[in-house]
Amino acid sequence: MKTRFGFSLLLFSIILLIPADILALQSSELSSATTNLTTPRRAVHTFLHWQQKGHQNLDRVILPFKLANGTREEKIELATQLRRVLDARGLLVVYENVSNNPNYTDSLSGLNQYILFDELPEVFLVKQDNQWVFSTATIEQIPDLHQATFSGIIEALLDRLPEWAKNEWLGIEIWQYLAVFLWLLTGIILRKIFEFILDNYIRRITQKTSFTWDDDLLDGVERPSGFIFLMLFFLISYTNLQLSVTVNLYLSTILEIAISAGFVWLFYNLADVFAKYLTVVTSKTENQLDDQLVPLIRKTLRFFIVLMGFILILQNNGYNVASLIAGLGIGGLAVALAAKDTLANFFGSITIFADKPFRIGDWIKVGDVEGVVEEVGFRTTRVRTFYNSLVSVPNSQVATTDIDNYGMRQYRRLKTVLNLTYSTTPEQMEAFVEGIKAIVKANKNFRQDFYEVHFNSFGAHSLDVLVYVFFKVPDWSTELQQRHNFLLEVLRLAKEVGVEFAFPTQTLHVDSFHKDEPRKVGKQQSEEELASSVTEFGPNGSKGKPEGLRIFKDGKEVDFGSSK
Repeated sequence: MKTRFGFSLLLFSIILLIPADILALQSSELSSATTNLTTPRRAVHTFLHWQQKGHQNLDRVILPFKLANGTREEKIELATQLRRVLDARGLLVVYENVSNNPNYTDSLSGLNQYILFDELPEVFLVKQDNQWVFSTATIEQIPDLHQATFSGIIEALLDRLPEWAKNEWLGIEIWQYLAVFLWLLTGIILRKIFEFILDNYIRRITQKTSFTWDDDLLDGVERPSGFIFLMLFFLISYTNLQLSVTVNLYLSTILEIAISAGFVWLFYNLADVFAKYLTVVTSKTENQLDDQLVPLIRKTLRFFIVLMGFILILQNNGYNVASLIAGLGIGGLAVALAAKDTLANFFGSITIFADKPFRIGDWIKVGDVEGVVEEVGFRTTRVRTFYNSLVSVPNSQVATTDIDNYGMRQYRRLKTVLNLTYSTTPEQMEAFVEGIKAIVKANKNFRQDFYEVHFNSFGAHSLDVLVYVFFKVPDWSTELQQRHNFLLEVLRLAKEVGVEFAFPTQTLHVDSFHKDEPRKVGKQQSEEELASSVTEFGPNGSKGKPEGLRIFKDGKEVDFGSSK
């Protein structure tokens, strides 16, 4: 049993030692390769690898700085400053992304040079004597980059820190914990000061103006601009915390996204301010449909701002938006087919706003729906019926269906037939018709240039008078009131003239016979007398009145309005 245990322990030791030897050999080979500057990747690896704790080799670190003039210590200082700049700005080097081509050529310049980061084009490598090294321009820019990245005051304070403050806890130095707290506190205080200036000094200026849109503008931009100011402060100053490159990478990405989101928030609020301004403008117009257009514009602007902000955030973080949009286009086609009714309603709403077939408050009839228009939305038009229900008609249907807009009528027609009894005399009929024309002329709410009032037909049970007039009124309620007034006037006229209104009746006449002879109707006339009567109703006859009844009062002819 002991022999087996000893053999197992020996075998386990061999298993542990062999990989260690292999790893040591591989590390030795890699270290040897990193001193070879034949490709941009090996040059960058040499610059960064030998600065890491545990295997520092400053003599190898300065190999890519062979173009720098100065002593060894000065080259080491340049290498240290450049590494700190890259770490502080969160520029993490991924070796797999660095070219390993010895003859790499820049696509723009056509030269043997390699830009390490697009965000920092000042830092690039050049090929010199078959070796890739940092360019002279990069070496000259390193002190300026270091000064722009770190505050001189912070650097001076760090030099005076006690040794205990530089001790690490959870991978972060003690002074950095305090620095993060002060960094956050300073940003919040500066934001409060910024918002205080806006709220107390800028607002005093806006309150003195006669218009109100500048006050709405300040209310809309105050909070998002304060947030943008805070994020900009953090983005500018976070490098002084000197955190690790990984932390700085995520921190810079978060801050850049936050700033972009702040601008989206700002323009989102500006869309509301613009909509308020449009509301004031449209309220001064007579057309109420443009008032309904304002919410549509506000919603569209909001959606557009959020969409563009999302696309810009993706673009700034390295995503290929073009390919994403192309992919969405294929999926969008399927969505469009599934949502064709929604799209049809959307374009129908655009057609309604462009053509303006009706206004808010108009009385319309669309298909079987009749009522007053209350709202025009993205998808439907809402109509309040006369029995007070609310019907939502799809805009695609509104755009393609005949719309009868009663609200756009200039005149409102009244067509009726008045039935008088057969006992009405010709003189009474003429007086009644002319009296109705006089009523129309006396009322300014009637259209005066066109109306028709005539004894129109002999009905089955009545003498029929056609009344065809138009009211010039603004709404239905006024129309009903004027119709009421007109019909009351007709009743008074009928009573005054002495005519009666007929209703469907049947009268049974029993003709009596006298000595087997029929009852005689009218006076007996000879053929000559009948011919003479017909002639009297002809041209220039004494009994005919083709121009209507002529009634005289106090020796003067009464004009009932036979001509219009």
